[in-house]
Amino acid sequence: MKLTKNEQIIVDTEICKITNFRVVTGKTSSNQIFKEKKSVEFDDINSYEMIMNMGEESKIKTGLKYLAAGLVTMVIISLIPFLNSNQTIQSIFFLIGVIPLIYGCYLIPKSIFRLKEHSTIFLWLQNGKCIIVSFPNFDDIDANKIQSHLSETGIRLSSK
Repeated sequence: MKLTKNEQIIVDTEICKITNFRVVTGKTSSNQIFKEKKSVEFDDINSYEMIMNMGEESKIKTGLKYLAAGLVTMVIISLIPFLNSNQTIQSIFFLIGVIPLIYGCYLIPKSIFRLKEHSTIFLWLQNGKCIIVSFPNFDDIDANKIQSHLSETGIRLSSK
């Protein structure tokens, strides 16, 4: 990232950098080189909006536990001989086993295809466009740093 004369980095994160003149978005590569994607001057920013705690946490481990519990219960039902003679008890144990089995089968694909947890800052520009800066965690510390500096520079928080 090239800085102009008299420009210095004030907030430095892997995804976004704030200098004393502008906000720069991009990504830091594995060899610690920041590749600039978009840059906007503070004067061009009308307002910003911050949305924390978006997405869902992974529940694959929980789903696997429910799936295993359901399968174990179903195997036990088939192995215990006195359950096969009484239809009512067999039906009750079947329901006890199938409910966690179904719930586990629901949680696993739901976790695979979920919207991963993230925090997002929307920078609304004077021309009506928006720059989106997304951070990979709930209540991301870097997003809070960016937000506090934007409020220090006098950019107002959007009420959308």
